[in-house]
Amino acid sequence: MKLSLLLSPRATSPLREALAFIVLTLALTWLFWLPGVFLPMGSVGSDFLLGLGSVAPCAVAIFLQVWLQKWSMAPREWLRTLSAERIALALFVPFAFFIPIILARVLQNTLALDAFVADARRQWLALAGWLIVSIAEEIGWRAYLLPRLKNAPLALTNLFVGLVWFVWLLPLTLAGRYNTSENFGGFVLAMFLYALLITPFLNRIAQRGAYNPLLSGLTRAVASFVIAIYFLQGRGDPLTDTFGSLTLTWLTLLNAILFSQLWRGKKPSAEISELERVMPLQVGD
Repeated sequence: MKLSLLLSPRATSPLREALAFIVLTLALTWLFWLPGVFLPMGSVGSDFLLGLGSVAPCAVAIFLQVWLQKWSMAPREWLRTLSAERIALALFVPFAFFIPIILARVLQNTLALDAFVADARRQWLALAGWLIVSIAEEIGWRAYLLPRLKNAPLALTNLFVGLVWFVWLLPLTLAGRYNTSENFGGFVLAMFLYALLITPFLNRIAQRGAYNPLLSGLTRAVASFVIAIYFLQGRGDPLTDTFGSLTLTWLTLLNAILFSQLWRGKKPSAEISELERVMPLQVGD
């Protein structure tokens, strides 16, 4: 059946657009990732194919906008709203998240801080790659997909996007790419938990009126870079290693806070906490 019969400017709906985005993103990504994961890790061919697959969410989002002639994303507005203060905040968030975890390892004498900093200096160019990939993911999975799921219950949306995102990552996960654990089953379980726990937080940021995927991509790129540099210090189980266990604990706490807000509903302005102001329930709050 032709795509025009399934989805066209005259025959479309938010749900159909969301499903089309998911199906096309999985197909296009896996087209590059499946051969890429079987090439030697670190080779030019592998990195090239994995990089192409990683930008698929952005490419599919742009394709669907052109195909349907519906311009729901505003890249000029994203560029216009960039500021030094917002960029600084985007850079600060991942450091604020990970510094306590890294310091815990330093105090345990299980992490050499000088080696950590030296590795970061040597690998700083990798941050550019993480930035491109992270922005591409944010544009597709948040800026394009989430508005088309806005009529669904928030908890269901978070669970659905988290599960689909984990499925999207399956070629990398099952091939053991970036696995730092001797226990493969624990690695897969950790990736599953990370996908489910980080998605509500990322979705909440994307539902803010001032959401900018460029800034969210910057935050995610720095966070991914810190994680990658951390595991250069040696292998560690993502479930039992101090870094992995504390990260899961911190994400669980954040989800508990976000979940509690779902049951509070609207409150007078004077009763809204600073946390709720930073992560409001609805766009424009």
